[in-house]
Amino acid sequence: MRFTPQKIEEILVALLGLEGTPLVKELIGKANVSEFDLATRTKKDIKIIRKQLYILHNYNLVGFTRKKDKQKGWYIYYWTLLPESIKFNYYKMKRNLLEKLKMQLEEEKKELFFICSTVCVRLNFDQAMDFEFRCPECGELLDQDHPEERVKQLQKKIDELEAEFTALKKEHQEKKKQGKERKKVVKAKKKVVQKKKSSKQKAVKSKTKKRENIVKKIRRIVKKKR
Repeated sequence: MRFTPQKIEEILVALLGLEGTPLVKELIGKANVSEFDLATRTKKDIKIIRKQLYILHNYNLVGFTRKKDKQKGWYIYYWTLLPESIKFNYYKMKRNLLEKLKMQLEEEKKELFFICSTVCVRLNFDQAMDFEFRCPECGELLDQDHPEERVKQLQKKIDELEAEFTALKKEHQEKKKQGKERKKVVKAKKKVVQKKKSSKQKAVKSKTKKRENIVKKIRRIVKKKR
């Protein structure tokens, strides 16, 4: 499953709010961007940009390097998004949403809800009874709400999120499998290298031994002649 810029923007804007959208757009797909450049491009005060960057840094979603300005003597920070941390936070957010939707679905199926004709409020049975089944906003008599469409929409969202997590699990397993295969290949290559090295060492030892034997024979012959 491809982790698109839209998904990256979704998780970052969820933390910063809509006012953080310009900063997020300037960070996506770039690396080591100066905080002063970010302030210029987003047309925002440097203090606001720094505050937003520190929020993202607290969640480990951005990293930075710093360089000293030789002329002015202060440090300038250069910022880069951290894709793996963003992925983790994205799926954490989606997982929390999935749990929340499942709780809502369970409540919709078990509870009785009541509304007035103008839908001022939506109350469960206990809340409606506290107001004697009259709307606390307009005073009209409350009628039972039929949540079939709401249940249908909730179930649809739950199915979409579960499909996304299934795809994620499959992708994770595939990456894990590829990682194991790469390790096997590296291990096999190491064995081949070690085998070649061992064969070479044996050949060198054999050659050295032969040379020593020849030297010994020559010495014996010379000794006999004397």
